[in-house]
Amino acid sequence: MSSQTVTQKDSIRRTERLRRRSRTRILLGVGSLLAIVTVTLVIESGLNYEKVHSGVSVSGIDLGGLSEDEATSVLERHVEEAQASPVRLTGGGKAWDVMAAEVGTEIDVTGAVAAAMNVTREGNLIVDLGRRWKLYFGGTDLSLKGTIDSAEMDSLLARVAQELDVAPVDAGLAIEGTEIKVIDGQNGLVVDQGTLREQLTLLILSLHSTELSIPLVVKEPEVQAEDHQAALDQASTMISSPVKLTTGEDSWTFTPAEIAGYMEFTSEDRNGTSTLVPLLSASKMSSFFAGVADLVAKEPVDASFGSDGNKAWVIPGEPGEKLDAEATAEALTAAALKAVGRTAEIVVMESEADFTTQEAEAMGIQDKLGDYETEPYSGSSNRQVNVRITTQYAEDVLLAPGEEYDFDERVGPRTPERGYRLAPGIVGEGVMKDVYGGGICQVSTTLFNAVFEAGLEIVERHNHSLYISHYPDGRDATVAGQGRNLRFKNDTDHYIWIRGTSDGVHTRFAIYGTDDGREVKITFGGFSWGAARAVETIINRSLGPGESHEIRSGQSGRSCSVTRTVTMPDGSVLHGGPEVLKSYYPMISKLTEVGATTTTTTGGPTTTTTEFDLPTDITAPPR
Repeated sequence: MSSQTVTQKDSIRRTERLRRRSRTRILLGVGSLLAIVTVTLVIESGLNYEKVHSGVSVSGIDLGGLSEDEATSVLERHVEEAQASPVRLTGGGKAWDVMAAEVGTEIDVTGAVAAAMNVTREGNLIVDLGRRWKLYFGGTDLSLKGTIDSAEMDSLLARVAQELDVAPVDAGLAIEGTEIKVIDGQNGLVVDQGTLREQLTLLILSLHSTELSIPLVVKEPEVQAEDHQAALDQASTMISSPVKLTTGEDSWTFTPAEIAGYMEFTSEDRNGTSTLVPLLSASKMSSFFAGVADLVAKEPVDASFGSDGNKAWVIPGEPGEKLDAEATAEALTAAALKAVGRTAEIVVMESEADFTTQEAEAMGIQDKLGDYETEPYSGSSNRQVNVRITTQYAEDVLLAPGEEYDFDERVGPRTPERGYRLAPGIVGEGVMKDVYGGGICQVSTTLFNAVFEAGLEIVERHNHSLYISHYPDGRDATVAGQGRNLRFKNDTDHYIWIRGTSDGVHTRFAIYGTDDGREVKITFGGFSWGAARAVETIINRSLGPGESHEIRSGQSGRSCSVTRTVTMPDGSVLHGGPEVLKSYYPMISKLTEVGATTTTTTGGPTTTTTEFDLPTDITAPPR
């Protein structure tokens, strides 16, 4: 081997050794640097453990190095201080100081602090290390989040706009006598409420209390007529001669002056050009139309219900007719624009009934749920009148699901002005006396029994103080104005219809609706007797010897109960299980007044003689 070859190999080995040493130094350097960085980051992590990282701020407020509680306290203090100062709105030489609370501002301090804490915690390890490293060279500022009450902001903007807005003036034509003049439109200047909302919200939520100039925008008039000549010609034609309006045999003639008084102008877009158009205004003619509306009106007929005693059905309603003011004004305008044949017909439109056929059919009223007719009872002619008109007041009622029927409210006061007459009624303690509305308890009793048979929920019911034989045992229902009442509820899922008829002697009520399958079982528990009727006699010096007068017949005490069970198809029992309807008729003594010399005897029922002057009037709520 030559010396040259040896030398080359030595040179190569020396070069390789140098490269290895260089790589080792580099690796040692990198390793040292990483170790330093790692140690630094570990120390930094320890320093910022459970704290906002240095360099993080919220709305310009530095929170770096603060714990969550400290950051919350600092931010809340800044928010409170900022909201204590207003944002001043200025414009048109006026100013409004707006406090944050005035527009219902809510700042999410908790959310802002949480976001600040998570700047270096919400990613993976590498990402979070990178963010921490980056924060040493440049901070990050987070925005505050919050809400503004839209309704309160709208109210504020509306108040500002009301004071600053200058509305545009529409172009038009002015009529002065027989001369028609052109009035040019003028632009308006109004508050740009959308922009103002954005700017004001940004300032309030960023805690900046400063002055804000209110943005204004030009608003063009809706009517901008570039060519008035056609409108001038049309308006001139309209006031050139009278116009006639007719309906049937009636007619009205409008003079040119009246036409001018009813005229106004609007704008139409014709081939991209805003063109002024004259017309007769329905609103300006409202007084005239109000005076003629009845001539063409046809009242609609409400839908109703009919029945044959077993089923119910809808009797369709009929639409009516009423004056169509807008269409009639248009017809008059068309007639006025003609040179000849200047006559128009009143236009009518259909008027819908308050209670339509579709509404009635949707109620599903078709099945009889229960009915009852009390025993025929004549009484006096006045009593028959009372029973008949009370039935009319009480019946033909539609009751929605869950709605309550109140007899006293439905029937109303029993006064002569409403048709009521004097007839015997129970007043005081078992005394029969003529009162207005005497006898109407036959109506409440009949209705109660129909409801009872139908299985509806009974809310309030009272028995009479006197037992009345021609009412069903234990199932009478007394009413007294502003006192005892009859109330029940429609506890079905559909409407019910309460139908009643009476000629004053025969009284019947039926309840119609949608049969939900409920079954009603009613049993009478019989009477339990109480104290026997006592006999009382009182001396009345105004009566002659041997004369007597029975004030009340009285009764022995008794009580009874009626049990009703209402069962649904699934076996469930309504109204809390079997319902026990209790009635109590107290013992009321027989009371007779006699002349001063009459002698009373003992034996048999208890007899008491009392000497006093009998009051001439007995007052108590009739029952």
